[in-house]
Formats: sequence, C-alpha cells, structure tokens
Amino acid sequence: MNCEELSRLLPDLVEGTLPPALQAEAEAALPDCPECQHELELARQVRTLLSALQAEYAGLRLPPDFERRLLARIHTEQSGLELLDLSSQMLLQWLIDLINLLGALLDPTTGALRLQTQSA
Repeated sequence: MNCEELSRLLPDLVEGTLPPALQAEAEAALPDCPECQHELELARQVRTLLSALQAEYAGLRLPPDFERRLLARIHTEQSGLELLDLSSQMLLQWLIDLINLLGALLDPTTGALRLQTQSA
C-alpha cells in the first residue's frame, strides 16, 4: 500500500470501519512511513475536534464527506506542518476556514447559526 492509498483511508482507519484485511494492510504500512504516521495523528486530532464540536452543539451537521475533504486539504496545503501551528499565515488560513464553516451553518432565511447550545 502506498502513501496516497493510505491517506485516503485515514478517516476510516481512525473510525475503525475498514474491512479487517484492509485495516491490517494499512496498519502494516504505517511503520514504514513517518509522514503517514504523522497524517494518522492529524486525522485523530481532526476526529477528536469534530467529535467535541458535535457533542457541544447537538444541531451541528457537517456537510457530507467534510472530514475526508478537510484531511485532503491539510495533506495538500500543509504538508510537513503541524495542524495547529500558530504562525501568522497558518492562523489566518485556519480562521478563514472556520469562518467559511460557520457561514455554511447559517440559516439562509434568518442569517442565524443553526446551532443550539446544550443548556446546563
């Protein structure tokens, strides 16, 4: 299995939804590539972040395939950089991405966010 194939499988690998034979093949390929190991860690961080957001905001519905597209973008644009690198350029790009995500969550009729916070 090459790095590109493994990269496409990361969300399913993190979720544990790969067929057993494919999961074993992916896990066998990981020790051979530090970059793939790093991408797996990034995928785990993204999953943790998205899970926390969905737990906090019960009404949050991510667009289909959002996580996979986000990981592909990270792979393409941020290769070799830490996910949460706070350099000014990196922070600016993440803020733009966050604003775009929030914009996608706006109700077009009211302009309000379609999120409901959990009451204590």
